[in-house]
Amino acid sequence: MCEYLRNLGLSPVPDCPCLFTGAKLVVFFYVDDIAVLCHPSNQSYYQEFRVQFLKAFKMREIDELK
Repeated sequence: MCEYLRNLGLSPVPDCPCLFTGAKLVVFFYVDDIAVLCHPSNQSYYQEFRVQFLKAFKMREIDELK
């Protein structure tokens, strides 16, 4: 998954192997949980990322973080 995130233009945060950032997204994961954060103005970018990510990995979505 790390390689896939790099190919999407995200960069790992040094000394934090489960955190990746980009110009419009922050992605972090732990064991089998993944969270993607974005500013509301970047929703269309997030939706594109989401579609590509779900094509590459079999997973289910739960809902927004609260």
